[in-house]
Amino acid sequence: MIFRQFLNESISAASYLIGCIQSGECAIVDPGLPPEEYLVAAADRGLRITAIIETHFHADYFSTGRALAALTGALIYAPSRDDIENDITGASVHYPHTRVRDGDEIRIGNIIIRAIHTPGHTPEHMAYAVIDTPRASEPWMVLTGDSLFINDVARTDLVNLPLAGPEVIYTSIQRLLELPDYCEIYPAHYGGSACGGKQMSGKPVSTIGFERRFNWMLQARDVHEFISLSGVVPREAVESVLIHRNTNRGVLPLPEEIATGDRRHRLRQFTEVPALSLQQAFEAAQRGAFIVDLRPALAFAAGHPAGAINLMFNKSNLVERARKLFAPDDSLIIIGDIPLIAQEAAQMLVEEGMTVAGYVQEPVSAWLSSGLPVEQIATGDLDTLHRYVQDHNAVILDVREPFEWEKGVIPNGSTDVRLIALSEIKQRWRELPADRTIVAVCESGTRASAVVSFLKRLGYSDLVNIAPQGMSDYSKKYETVRPELTATI
Repeated sequence: MIFRQFLNESISAASYLIGCIQSGECAIVDPGLPPEEYLVAAADRGLRITAIIETHFHADYFSTGRALAALTGALIYAPSRDDIENDITGASVHYPHTRVRDGDEIRIGNIIIRAIHTPGHTPEHMAYAVIDTPRASEPWMVLTGDSLFINDVARTDLVNLPLAGPEVIYTSIQRLLELPDYCEIYPAHYGGSACGGKQMSGKPVSTIGFERRFNWMLQARDVHEFISLSGVVPREAVESVLIHRNTNRGVLPLPEEIATGDRRHRLRQFTEVPALSLQQAFEAAQRGAFIVDLRPALAFAAGHPAGAINLMFNKSNLVERARKLFAPDDSLIIIGDIPLIAQEAAQMLVEEGMTVAGYVQEPVSAWLSSGLPVEQIATGDLDTLHRYVQDHNAVILDVREPFEWEKGVIPNGSTDVRLIALSEIKQRWRELPADRTIVAVCESGTRASAVVSFLKRLGYSDLVNIAPQGMSDYSKKYETVRPELTATI
């Protein structure tokens, strides 16, 4: 599981990314930052956003969930009350979404996100218990939204609606306290927010056990004492409560800068990089430009623009790996699942001195369905790799770096093992036979995918990429040796 917390310091709000490495999917919970920030964070980890989850309709900021859904095609999960005709709770939703009910489970690969109806702050409010099933069947953490905060609870005086009020949230808190003491708490706000009492901690994470013992509001012996405590530290009114809440329900329109504005400058100061149509990109490739496909290895292998090189988007190593495969004056065309990520990658490369002809303003899926030339690459798992190790006609190409080889490589006895790092492939590719199967491996298939796509462009045809596992996983099942015992290096 990949879990990331995003802090919006200006309003002391927190949002979350929950991702499954195996499936390559992720969910964004309570988005309030510019949608590009979530897009880049997901792409940086090889994930695609498939779900947008709201704990409730916020009173203090505009959700960017609909803008994020428009960019990604992700489903919005909202705790609406669309089942109630003439809903007096003011919790119905006026845009496409999937309604979340108490106990509903949202699946993100191997991760279960389970809804817990926790009204009080608002009628529809849901907390979400997060279960990482490969590790345990119990919740590892709970996203409490605006219900249980760190050293406080959410305000209940912001909306005058049924299922809101201190006695209601008291009952909701009791439900959360049924979770194990070790369960981590991740709220939607922390100290400084107007959505909780003045005792809120500035620390944006805690555990059920710690809050049970030390949260001042949880020391109440019964509901009557809880109600009394809730009025001890009154807060000033939050302006524009209904404007924010009704906008987030879709009753009022989103502000233009969130719905349609040009958000490029929120990520970086852009030098203009041309936006290309599919046809323009194809014609540039025909003239010798290199298409760089930013998607993860398995998605790339299933189908990609003919001749494309696979460099998965990653802020820390995209430029470095591009320099290993391309000369500064090689003309690059960038394409990805989401044009905005392609634009971001293009800008990163330009700023580091690479030559970029442009980014494709349509997703790869549009190329794949356009009738333009498409290619595929074979992939395999660890057992596939081992079968090729035993096939004396195959070449095993380990493209990791020398310090990684020291951890163990495939024995080069009757097997033809070549140790050529990604950083050397541009200089040493001619050492590889063109008439044999070449099976590339690294640690996750990402660098191996870059290498096999590079070789395919050079005319090699019998190529296999091992993904999404690699040599560390292989060494747990099969024999490896130190590299000095392998003759061909």
